[in-house]
Amino acid sequence: MREFAITIFSSLLFFLLLFFSFVGIQQSTLRLPFFYYSSGLITNIGQQSHEHWGKRANLEDLTQFEKKEFLRADEKYPVRILQEDGDYKTFYFELIEFNKLDILSIFFFDLFLAFFSLITSVYFYYSTRDGLIFAFFFNMGVILLSNVFLLAYNNSVFLFFFSLYIGAFLHYHLIYRLRGKEINSKWLLPQILIAFIVAVVANQETQDLALLEKISTIGHGLNLVFGIVNLVLIISDLIKIKPQDEALWKRISLFISIALLISIPVSLIFFNGHPWFFVHRSFFFLTYVLFIITFFYGTYRYTFVPSFVIFTPTIITLLLVSITIGAYAILILILDYVLPVPYLKERWFFNLIFLFILTSYLIPVKLKAKQWIDYWFFEKNKVLREGINSITNLISSPISMRKTILSINQTVMDTLNVNNIIILIPGDQFARTDLRNVNFIRIPSQSEIWNYFLSNDRVTVTSHLEYGIGLRETLYNFLKGMGTQLAFPVYDLSASKKSVKAMILLGEKSDKRYFSIGELKFINEVVKITSMLLENYSLLEAEIQKRKIVRDIQTASIVDNTLRLILPSDIKWIEFGFFSKPAVGISGDYLDLIPVSSSKMIILLGDVAGHGLGTGFLVSAIKGIVREQLRNGTSLEGLFREINSFFRARYKGNEFMTLLGGVLDFKEKTFKFINAGHLALLEMDSSGSVIAHSKTQRVLGILETDYQAQELKLRPDTKLFLFSDGITETFGEKDELFGEEGLIEFLHFNDHKTVKELPPLLESKINQFRGSKEQADDLTFIALTFAKD
Repeated sequence: MREFAITIFSSLLFFLLLFFSFVGIQQSTLRLPFFYYSSGLITNIGQQSHEHWGKRANLEDLTQFEKKEFLRADEKYPVRILQEDGDYKTFYFELIEFNKLDILSIFFFDLFLAFFSLITSVYFYYSTRDGLIFAFFFNMGVILLSNVFLLAYNNSVFLFFFSLYIGAFLHYHLIYRLRGKEINSKWLLPQILIAFIVAVVANQETQDLALLEKISTIGHGLNLVFGIVNLVLIISDLIKIKPQDEALWKRISLFISIALLISIPVSLIFFNGHPWFFVHRSFFFLTYVLFIITFFYGTYRYTFVPSFVIFTPTIITLLLVSITIGAYAILILILDYVLPVPYLKERWFFNLIFLFILTSYLIPVKLKAKQWIDYWFFEKNKVLREGINSITNLISSPISMRKTILSINQTVMDTLNVNNIIILIPGDQFARTDLRNVNFIRIPSQSEIWNYFLSNDRVTVTSHLEYGIGLRETLYNFLKGMGTQLAFPVYDLSASKKSVKAMILLGEKSDKRYFSIGELKFINEVVKITSMLLENYSLLEAEIQKRKIVRDIQTASIVDNTLRLILPSDIKWIEFGFFSKPAVGISGDYLDLIPVSSSKMIILLGDVAGHGLGTGFLVSAIKGIVREQLRNGTSLEGLFREINSFFRARYKGNEFMTLLGGVLDFKEKTFKFINAGHLALLEMDSSGSVIAHSKTQRVLGILETDYQAQELKLRPDTKLFLFSDGITETFGEKDELFGEEGLIEFLHFNDHKTVKELPPLLESKINQFRGSKEQADDLTFIALTFAKD
């Protein structure tokens, strides 16, 4: 946005420099009190000639005013003006002195539109690098500017006729451009030559007003013919393609825009200037602005919405400024023609009242407008609302970062009905992490494509690159090859400066429709969430790498005294086997086996969010709390409540833990347990049939919870299995997931093995399944059964 503002400001300076340089070389002169074209058509400029607007002065009479040196201010000159009955009527006019700066007040509307056209051309080029659209609107600005100097000083004849014919030829090119095609560039040179020759002839024959009228009529006729062809093709598209919803409105908007564009040639050729040269100049002003707005919407709606990334204060401000200008213009017209209030006829008094009202209500109206837009386009949409709620819930769910990103990607695809979503990152980010299974694509950080995204911090629309050359052509082929329709930048939240961390590449919608405003708002929210997740992923990778470095220098006391599982030696009637393998040095999995009596044992298996030394100390703290509470005779339910209270008081919801724990009783043949957000408890009978007990309660550390135990009645030969998510979320070399199904299949195949034999066999199976990939999560597995008499 900063670069765009600089571009607009530079354009304004260029326009003012060009304008005042040209005005500066002009001389004050005597002229008629009205302004006219070479055809004798009197324009609707200047209130003193209001009765003559749209009428035609006799060309022979006008010729006498071409010789300035013979004109006198104290004489009246006769001019015949054609009346509505077809007869000429003679009027006598005193000449007025036209100072060179009078052009600012008399031609204010025209000068504003010329600058507005220049700004529009700059915006299109800045947003899309579309040379044709840029040239089309730039030429419109030149036509308007040269028209001012032609009327005011009777010069710029060459520039006016050259831009008139070039504008007609650009309109011809526009026919192809609006259909997604480009005509051969070999036609540009002869078209420029034709326009140049016509302009030279007109410039040499300035005294022959009849010839100038014919040349002007031909130029307007060409523009009219190409406009009619354009309208016919738009209608043909509506009939053949039958666009729906937004695509339909865009075509209708484009039809209105082209119709407004050719309304002036139609008026001049067929209706003697009606109505545009008979009404107040402000109507022409409003019509031209409407032409640009409808053209803008009909061709490049994407450049308007994503450029401001939906509902920013900028777009709301632009909307309110447009409404304010429109309201001011309407009130002026009402006061001038409908309700002429004496006090308000004084412009300074009216402007003071209008400014007071504006400053009093603009900010509340702005806030209300933003709330209204948010509600109607986003919050009221049930699908989008549920989609963002699902993503929010996924973030707070006790699942791995990898699974979170996969789930968010799938939710976005389902909500927006898009074919694919890809996260593009530079090659030096997450360099040691395998991200293929989470729709990440790495790109060299020094490549020209990534440098383009770094330098262009706005939304990139693939279709806008279609006719680019060089880097834009390379980028178009890259995005098109991946089926990408929109590329949204994801910013680095930790950086002091605004910088792009990744790009979210969204594919086309399955129904081939355009994204709605509400959907773009949804994407914007997803981009913010993705930025946060990538930041967390970066911190996680940094943590992993740091812990790998310090793994070899961790103190033996932490490993041996704090985290080492102390195996119970006095449990005679319960058999068990286990393995626990940390991803980095110290495990974030909490495994504890605590004897209560010779026939009863407490088993606890939990997973603290994260890995490494920090989680190791947290596991140590949990172990100390458990041992102390059990010495005080705390029940299983009370134990879970104490751990939950510890997390909530110490970490305020920023850390959490899943935990599956229970009491295995040999005499009663029962297992009384609580599952706080952990994976399912597996129960296998002597036949090898496995039952998954997946009923869980809220994870520890989030909210105050009254945990309730559930009890299983077991047979003497029943086997129980507890495991962490590192087991089921192990990925193979082809990105296939081991999963709970893989674990159950392993248990079926080895149902004849003892509980002591199963853990090492499973560890070997996991290592074989993972292949050359590094272990990404802590692995813990424990098998239990009752000892035989």
